[in-house]
Amino acid sequence: MTSNRILKVRRKIAAGVAALSLFCAPALSLAQSLTDSLNPIELQSVGVTWTRPNGEECFSVTNVNEDAIRKNAGNGSVNNMFDMVPSMVTTSDAGTGVGYTYMRIRGIDQTRINVTLNGIALNDAESQGSWLVNLPDLGLKTQHLEIQRGVGTSNNGAAAFGATMNFTTLDPAEKAFLEFTSAAGSFYTFKNSITASTGRIKDRFSASVAYSNTLSKGYIDRATANLHSLFFTADYKMLSKDKSKSYGTLKFNFLYGKEKTGLAWNGVPADSLKTNPRYNSCGEYYDENGNRKYYENQTDNYNQNHFQLFYTGYNKPSAKNRLRYDIGVHLTRGIGYYEEYYDAPFEMYGFDNIIRDNDTISTTQLVTRKWLDNYLYGLNFNIKQNINKNKTAGETTKIRQWNWSLGGDIKQYDGKHFGDIIWAQHSENIPINTHWYDGTGNKTQGNLFTTMSFSSKHVYTYIDLQYRIIYYKIRGINESLNTVDQTHLWNFFNPKAGINYSWKAKKSLTHSIYTSFAIAHREPTRSDLTESDPDRRPVPERMYDVEAGYRLTGNTFAVNANAYFMYYDNQLVLTGEINSVGAAIMTNVKKSFRTGIEIITYYKPVRWFAWNLNAAFSMNKILDYTDYVDDWDSETGEQRTAKLGTSTISFSPAIVAGNDFTFTPVKDFDISFITKFVSKQYLDNSQDENLVIKPYCVSNLHFDYTLRTRAISEIGFFFHINNIFNHKYASNAWIYKFYSGNELNYSAGYYPQAGINFIGGIRLRF
Repeated sequence: MTSNRILKVRRKIAAGVAALSLFCAPALSLAQSLTDSLNPIELQSVGVTWTRPNGEECFSVTNVNEDAIRKNAGNGSVNNMFDMVPSMVTTSDAGTGVGYTYMRIRGIDQTRINVTLNGIALNDAESQGSWLVNLPDLGLKTQHLEIQRGVGTSNNGAAAFGATMNFTTLDPAEKAFLEFTSAAGSFYTFKNSITASTGRIKDRFSASVAYSNTLSKGYIDRATANLHSLFFTADYKMLSKDKSKSYGTLKFNFLYGKEKTGLAWNGVPADSLKTNPRYNSCGEYYDENGNRKYYENQTDNYNQNHFQLFYTGYNKPSAKNRLRYDIGVHLTRGIGYYEEYYDAPFEMYGFDNIIRDNDTISTTQLVTRKWLDNYLYGLNFNIKQNINKNKTAGETTKIRQWNWSLGGDIKQYDGKHFGDIIWAQHSENIPINTHWYDGTGNKTQGNLFTTMSFSSKHVYTYIDLQYRIIYYKIRGINESLNTVDQTHLWNFFNPKAGINYSWKAKKSLTHSIYTSFAIAHREPTRSDLTESDPDRRPVPERMYDVEAGYRLTGNTFAVNANAYFMYYDNQLVLTGEINSVGAAIMTNVKKSFRTGIEIITYYKPVRWFAWNLNAAFSMNKILDYTDYVDDWDSETGEQRTAKLGTSTISFSPAIVAGNDFTFTPVKDFDISFITKFVSKQYLDNSQDENLVIKPYCVSNLHFDYTLRTRAISEIGFFFHINNIFNHKYASNAWIYKFYSGNELNYSAGYYPQAGINFIGGIRLRF
């Protein structure tokens, strides 16, 4: 095909996409890599907080760029993005990363990890978790992922408590293209996507769109997944007539996610881990003849739509030290349910027993749907200015720069919680589609912060002051038919400060030492509040975070050693305590801490080889811990207690390490060998050596090759072999302890992950 014909084909593609606005493409600009996290540079992005936050130099930060995200996309699981993030542990219900996934950073679960999407809160306002299954194949839409361990900066999210993550979605592409990706793998996994862009039209307008579908049967029985994702983005640059000056940029994002996943949250009993590790009890029942059967629609079904509109402008088009204004408005709409089949007593749903032929029927098989129906909407803003006061005297330049910003947000969450009974075996007194509980949650949040920083040739100082207010009103009854009416008003002040000192020992070596101090607060979740007794409501948690580190960067290597101490006041943990109706509750423990050191290294001695290594060593303790255990022998329902003193916090491994060898034998052909090690984790806070997740070490082998031709600009081939050594392991679990017959008993569920498995595919870009 001649170059003229190729040009004509590309023009036709661009025109068709522009007319239909059907497709979207990855941005051309690459974000920061691991080495960038050791020597940060500013990202050129549009949005309220999408540029590198001021103060990042003083905190523990890891950045993952678009290239690394695409190479690790695999089956579309977000867990693939996190393979080499220090102190991070991931798991999934299905055992493959497709469907429901979970993460912990420094032992901190995702209800305490503040996640934003282009600076807009992604965490659910009530559960405070970020359920990334609702945004399937997020890697397809992400050009940069920033993770701040510890409290982090206010620019990166209002409710930071322990860790923050910000996903920056793709900018519209500057050049028109069309891309197809198709992949297949183990457990009947299929992934297909299409991405395209109009390119930049008359230097002003560009639009892109991407669609993907992922199907999988899962490693665990019936842990299926059917995930749909759509992403559209467009921006318009406001330029002067001669296009020499920029007055601002207007950008719109739309993200659509639809998921249907088979429930597998019961886990696998300990006695089945060796004999039947794929066993799933969700939806299990017995027919009249005693035969074991499974309800096939035991599923979670949820739709989530994100609408984001951003404006970036300047007080003067090209003035020195000009002000930058960032404003964003957003709406997140979520609705869905999970459907379950099980045996239950009538009284659990507020119905009377059935009398039939002088027999009393007190239980029935039934199918329920528990619904969430919610809206989150609000406004973000940020005003910032860089004031450059550099002075040159002879050959010497004195660097003086001030930076200040004023930002914040206000958002409103309106949520409904209700349950329907859609079928019952004995339905004489149960109308079809009857509600058995109804509740609401309305949460208004606002935060205002200001930051100031000063930098000279060697010193960078940073201060960040944030005020946050929350008004939370809960009404109705919960699924246990308990009234949950309550109202809360919280006010939090979260100050942060840091300093960084850098110097060059030689032309090729740069040294930096830094330290920071921050205070953060977190309010209880909806379930923390509704499950507690009225006279024992949990109080907000407070954390004091001290970070200190050293960075060394050279031409072929980079090293970052970071030490941290996170002290908690009134941390909420599971102690085994129950409320007045026997449900487990989260309890404030007065004193606890997490401390450790994280080491991150990068070494590239030659063009064809790069080595990434990170390791985290930590100690995570509760001081003066009391353990509560149900006593089935007690006629009054009292619990047994044991004062254990200092105890290790559950799900907090002492060692988390990652290693990545990447070979590039020829141009555009990468071979990566990635290994993750996670040490022993306790299942609860009693530090019982019988209740642990065993240490595990998993290795993955990735092949990625891109061929470039005149007819097709890129032909990409990828093949991933996961858990290449077929290691048998579980990455998560739950435990319930009780005394019966004066003996301590356990009921537990483990979440085994898949053994050796693969996925491979092809990517065509025109």
